[in-house]
Amino acid sequence: TAITAAAAFVATPTFAGSKTRTGSLSGRKGYNVSGDVTVTKSGGKTVVSLGENYVFDPNKNPPDIKIGFGGGESYAKGSKIHDRLTVKKGAAEFEVPAGIDTDKYDELYIYCEKFTVILAVAPLN
Repeated sequence: TAITAAAAFVATPTFAGSKTRTGSLSGRKGYNVSGDVTVTKSGGKTVVSLGENYVFDPNKNPPDIKIGFGGGESYAKGSKIHDRLTVKKGAAEFEVPAGIDTDKYDELYIYCEKFTVILAVAPLN
């Protein structure tokens, strides 16, 4: 048992640089959006995860849906993490481009880039 515990302790430093922030989405502008989100930094990569409970309003289909970051319910230009969000329900993961420092932001957004409208916000803890 002591050897197993020691081996587990030695493996721990590989996770030393990891950081996880979580939040829950709530809709804006009449959109019903909900679900948990996680932003995880580990091994030099940052990943945004939508939880199994994620649901985007099934009655609406705005064009050009994106995920990005910001604060004070204001989207930060240049924080878009992918070309188009097509997932409307369930778990999904998206790698954040290396040039985006997610630590600078305290909110994650689902938004319509074409009309610059925030559709859902998740404050990050």
